[in-house]
Amino acid sequence: MKFFLLIGGFLGFVLSFLASWNAGNAPSSCVTAAAIGCLVGATLFRALHAVFFLTVRNHILNEIGRQRVEATAAPVNPAAVI
Repeated sequence: MKFFLLIGGFLGFVLSFLASWNAGNAPSSCVTAAAIGCLVGATLFRALHAVFFLTVRNHILNEIGRQRVEATAAPVNPAAVI
């Protein structure tokens, strides 16, 4: 999880800094905007990380449930199954 925070913070910092710099702001204002962008980017990536793993967990649980249903609904005559 720390890598998602690091990547999100880094991307937020760089993108905010470059956007502020290209807008013609002073360097101190660019760094302030970049620090805020760092916090926002890290928060967004952490939320995306949580949603991603929640989705993967639900998919795995659904697959396990589907396989259990298929295993309990086995045919009576296994020789007839092709």
